[in-house]
Amino acid sequence: MEQNKTMIPDDLYQKLVVPRLHLWWWVQGRRALSLESVVEGILSYGDMDDVKALFALIYWPQTVNFFSKVFAGHV
Repeated sequence: MEQNKTMIPDDLYQKLVVPRLHLWWWVQGRRALSLESVVEGILSYGDMDDVKALFALIYWPQTVNFFSKVFAGHV
């Protein structure tokens, strides 16, 4: 089966979506989620551990540093 180019890659799906299926409880075809949808779901509905896992897997250290400073000032 050919993978849809908008779907999240398998490795990221296993690491980001599978442990957090509750963040997309209403989505029947979670395997077809795009990376953008996964990022949005984690940032909107995830907890700080979810966000840290997201940043560790797909964001550059500079981005993580920026958001760490933002969250430190607003939490």
